[in-house]
Amino acid sequence: MSNKVKNIGNQYTSQENKKKQRQKMKMRVVRKRIAVFGGILLAAILILIVLLVIQKHSNDQDAVERKHKEAQFQKQQDEEIALKEKLNNLNDKDYIEKVARDDYYLSNKGEVIFRLPGDNKSSKSKSSDDDDN
Repeated sequence: MSNKVKNIGNQYTSQENKKKQRQKMKMRVVRKRIAVFGGILLAAILILIVLLVIQKHSNDQDAVERKHKEAQFQKQQDEEIALKEKLNNLNDKDYIEKVARDDYYLSNKGEVIFRLPGDNKSSKSKSSDDDDN
């Protein structure tokens, strides 16, 4: 059937064919531009997503480290408070006397200290005639 239809080679048909070819070329150029700019946009979006994931991972690590440092800081503060309390106790005469009696079995004049079998101290019973005050 295509053999029966012949193309008329006049000026109008050749202009129309040229217009169609130009239109096809323009559409190809537009499609290529859309593909290039779409690819660039897609690459930019992927880069931003990767940066976002990296930043979130970094923030999570920083949060874990911050919690660890806060716990360490709190522990050091507790130790400082305990040491200050111990220092205050060491300045107290009654506390020093109590520690000397409990740990070192020191006694006042006329006192005798007996060690019971349940005592875990390694020193033996002592009796002291010295005044430790």
